[in-house]
Amino acid sequence: MRKSVFLILVCFSWLIPVFAQDPDPFFTDKAALQEGRQFKLKSAFQEFQDYSNYDLIYQRMEWKIDPAVKYISGKVTSYFKSETEILAEIGFDLDSLITIDSVLYRNQKVQFRRTGDRFFIQFENPVLSGQIDSVSVFYQGEPEKQQTGFGAFGMGIHDGFSVMWTLSEPYGALEWWPCKQSLADKIDSIDVVVTTPEIYRTASNGIVVEDTVEAGYRKMHWKHRHPIATYLVAIAVTNYATYSDWLELEDGRKIEILNYVYPEKLEQAKTETSITADLITLYNHIIGEYPFANEKYGHAQFGWGGGMEHQTMSFMYNFNFELVAHELAHQWFGDYITCGSWQDIWLNEGFATYLSGLAYENLKPEWWYRFRKLNVERIISQPGGSVFVKDTTNESTVFSSRLSYSKGAWLLHMLRWELGDEKFFNGLRSYFNDPAVANGFATTSQFVKHMETAGDTTLTEFFNDWFYGEGYPLYSAGYKNSGDGYYQISLSQTTSHPSVSFFEMPVPVRFYSGGKTDSVDFRLVHTQNDQKFLVKVGFPVDSMAIDPEYWLVSKTAKVTGTPLVENNNGFYVYPNPVQNKFSVVLPIGQQFRSIRIYSSAGQLQKEFLKYEINFDVSELASGVYFLQLETNTEISVQKFVKH
Repeated sequence: MRKSVFLILVCFSWLIPVFAQDPDPFFTDKAALQEGRQFKLKSAFQEFQDYSNYDLIYQRMEWKIDPAVKYISGKVTSYFKSETEILAEIGFDLDSLITIDSVLYRNQKVQFRRTGDRFFIQFENPVLSGQIDSVSVFYQGEPEKQQTGFGAFGMGIHDGFSVMWTLSEPYGALEWWPCKQSLADKIDSIDVVVTTPEIYRTASNGIVVEDTVEAGYRKMHWKHRHPIATYLVAIAVTNYATYSDWLELEDGRKIEILNYVYPEKLEQAKTETSITADLITLYNHIIGEYPFANEKYGHAQFGWGGGMEHQTMSFMYNFNFELVAHELAHQWFGDYITCGSWQDIWLNEGFATYLSGLAYENLKPEWWYRFRKLNVERIISQPGGSVFVKDTTNESTVFSSRLSYSKGAWLLHMLRWELGDEKFFNGLRSYFNDPAVANGFATTSQFVKHMETAGDTTLTEFFNDWFYGEGYPLYSAGYKNSGDGYYQISLSQTTSHPSVSFFEMPVPVRFYSGGKTDSVDFRLVHTQNDQKFLVKVGFPVDSMAIDPEYWLVSKTAKVTGTPLVENNNGFYVYPNPVQNKFSVVLPIGQQFRSIRIYSSAGQLQKEFLKYEINFDVSELASGVYFLQLETNTEISVQKFVKH
């Protein structure tokens, strides 16, 4: 028997795949470590303040690449709109060691000046407010010449073939192309045209509109007509094998799931990526329709040990279920809606981590409990740390698996527990559909407003405690039988970090009986220490647990119980004190059902399910015990002493 007040998200049992994978206990740690290393190499970049003077509305990138040679040459044409009354010059970011051959403005070569990793183009006739204009930059060089690899322009070997890829998060794009590095301005649309030796294919954002071979060279043209953050523009080049799966929507439209994989991994990839359609279906239901449905979603295999959520085509080291679910989730949170500051990185990584958890809950429910347990254990492994990133120059803080990923995810899970499923998912969908953040950048405060509206409540204290504050509660509880099936609970907490004096939270508790064959859950709204609650359990209790399903970031310090109150109802135990055996005298007319022996702390010690002349308790240690007698009409309790 199991009674519960929990609301459960509807499971898509028909979507459960035929294979299963145990959640990798180190998946989040490895993902965060890889991204943190990437961030460390690039985080010295500071966005130029004058970049707010123009809006980048379109870029066309034309590149020549040989994945066996670390070199790039090309032309980048940028269309921009003036956001100031008089725009006298425009600036871009580009590594100082990469050569700019020329700059064209209105089909004329113009002068430019370089300052460190930036260059500026002055206009003879300033561009007026609202006016659209364009410039083209021709350049070439060795990307990341001053780096030691593991950066924005990666190279490797698979099965004897060269592979090259880009990974620009957070500010690495300038190391391989002239761009506007910004967390405030997305490029409204792009075209990517890459020419390579004939044996190679290029993977990129959007859809392929040209794939031609001429004179030993292949030209592939990708078109993407959605706003995109600079760090999400990407290319990968090798001798890819390609295949597509398709997801048909209810209205008959189809979403292409396009995969560029190493030929030697083709058959394995076909099996492992087949789950992607089910994941998109799930996320469509939970959040809203995949935001780039009119183009595609896809994977491109690359040699970096993790995954990167490049818009419409995630770059993947392998196709582990959790990695596939995580990078796909970023298309909603990270790509379509991008954090406006690395201080709010949880809006990317915490959301993707939690959605991968929802993927377990709905598609692989046998692993959902383990996912919750692993994440909570990771969070409480240290006493402090906030989801809010106080120091964005510290990569281990920005990409902390414990805080930005796991605790960020559990901030969402606790919001779900606080608000209930209906309000929580309504708030999540409202945030996703907000035109103020759609195709743009978001802050935590914008997300909070949607959750407060959906929940018809204020969440100020919740976010002060769980987002800005540090640590978690350590709960202690005591319980005792108050008679007639009622139990009184006394609940207290201490906090692991002084930044939060008390976490006001609804606390889930569960009572067990009969060797945990019976259980019942209660939700205790905990607002002060040593708070008393009276609950009706409905069966004799032998133990109680706090948050057994890992709804909260918390630890249980101790649970003590005196589950029984003496009420012998006319029966008695003899002898008392007891040496090794005892007998009971039943009230007249009553029939024996069971006897249970409890310690003074409330733990079940022994059970007798049939009547005996002498009940043997010789194995019990000396002490005080409670004997609970159940008959056909009532339950009675008597205390006895064991010598």
